[in-house]
Amino acid sequence: MKKITLALVISKPGHLRNGLQSLLRTVPQIEIIAESQDPSVLLKMREEIHPELIFIDANILDEENWHAITKLKGEWPHTKILILTENDQQGQRAKDAGADLILPKGFPAAELVNLIEDSLIPGARGET
Repeated sequence: MKKITLALVISKPGHLRNGLQSLLRTVPQIEIIAESQDPSVLLKMREEIHPELIFIDANILDEENWHAITKLKGEWPHTKILILTENDQQGQRAKDAGADLILPKGFPAAELVNLIEDSLIPGARGET
């Protein structure tokens, strides 16, 4: 049975989340886009709900959520985590947590689509 490709967007409702959802709809590999405004969903994830791609707005993360990202990357190393940041401090926290991509808000959408597509293709970044 073919595995369904799921992307999860964790951000407050608004322009950012709407824009990310629109952008993700253009990526042919993604079949389902889920959303949450509560980053604690990271602590509740189980194997039944295993996204291949997680987008997170760093502005809504607290200490517990940063640790959840680290734990999630340890359990599911092939899940790609992209964190949108506003400053160098958030960028460093994202790097320390194990994010695959750290993107400043305002990153060009066309480049972002290419990064997403590349990250979802097995072998594109040395994966199997």
